[in-house]
Amino acid sequence: MAHTRTDGSAERPAAWSWALIAGSALLLVAGVASGCAGGDTTLDGSAGQGQGEIVVGAGDGAESRILAEIYAGALRSTGAPVVTDGGLGDRTAYLGQLDAGNVTLVPEFTGRLLRYYAPESAETEQDDVFEALSKALPQGLSISDFAAAEDRSALAVTSQTSGQLDLTTLDELVPSCSRSTAVLAPAFEADALPDLTGCTFAQTRTVADDAAAVGELAAPVSADGAVRVAGVTTASPDVSDADLVLLADDDHVFTAQNVVPLFRIGTLTEAQLKALNVVAGELTTADLADMIGQVRGGADSADVARVWLDAHL
Repeated sequence: MAHTRTDGSAERPAAWSWALIAGSALLLVAGVASGCAGGDTTLDGSAGQGQGEIVVGAGDGAESRILAEIYAGALRSTGAPVVTDGGLGDRTAYLGQLDAGNVTLVPEFTGRLLRYYAPESAETEQDDVFEALSKALPQGLSISDFAAAEDRSALAVTSQTSGQLDLTTLDELVPSCSRSTAVLAPAFEADALPDLTGCTFAQTRTVADDAAAVGELAAPVSADGAVRVAGVTTASPDVSDADLVLLADDDHVFTAQNVVPLFRIGTLTEAQLKALNVVAGELTTADLADMIGQVRGGADSADVARVWLDAHL
C-alpha cells in the first residue's frame, strides 16, 4: 500500500543505525507511572541522544494519523526536525517499519499492543497492562507515559434506558442479560464477554460499525425488562455524539486501551521525552473522539492536530 510522508519539504530517507540500539540497556520497569505522571526517560532508565531526523509513522486509520501528527507536533516544539510517514498499513506493517528503523515512533494503544507482543497476557487494568507491556516489548523499543485518552471497549445503553432501569454499571446489567440483546461493533472486545460473570445474552450479533450498533439502541425496553446494549469503543465519534450511558466497568472486564507512544531506544532526548509526556497529560478521550470525527468527515489530520496542539502545548 502506498504511504505518504510529510514535513513540508522534499522526502528524505530515514537512516537509523542499529548501533543506537546496541548501547541501550535491556528494558526494565523502574516503577509504573500513571498516564499523567511526568518523566524524562524511557522505561530502560535512559534518555537518548536524539540524533538526526525523527520520523513518526502512522497506520491507515484516522486515529493513528491524528495521533502521529500530535506526537510529531509535540516533538517539533523542541526544535527537532520531524516528519510524518502515513498510510503504513496495519499494526504488523507499521511495527515492521519501526523494527526496521525506517520510523522512529508510532502511536499505539496499550492493550492492543500488549496482545500483539504477548497474546497470552491476561491483564486488563490500565497500570497492569502498562507494566506488562513494558516487559513484553522487544529489545530496542520503549514506551513513555500513557494518556488518559483511551479507546477501550464498553457496553452502552441509551440515557433513557439507563434512567428507566437505574442501569449504570455492568454489574447492574447482569440480571437482564438472559433477556437482552447485545449488538456489537467490529472493534469491540467480544472475547471478553464471557468474563462478565453471570451474564449470558439472549442474543449477540455483530454489525457493520459503531453507528449501526448505536442505531439499534432505539428499541424501547420491553415489559419484561429486556434491553438492547451496544458493544462499542470509547473513542468512537458515533458514541461520543450519541445520548448514551457507558456502563461502568468496575471489575476491568475489558482491557485498558490508553494512547501511548512506542519508539526506538536512543533516538529521543530528555526534552523530547518531556514533550511526549505533555501530550500524555493533556489528551483526553473526548478530544480524540472529536478529532477522529473531524478527520472522518474530511478534515486534514495535520490541520486537526495543529488546532489541538495550539490549545494544549
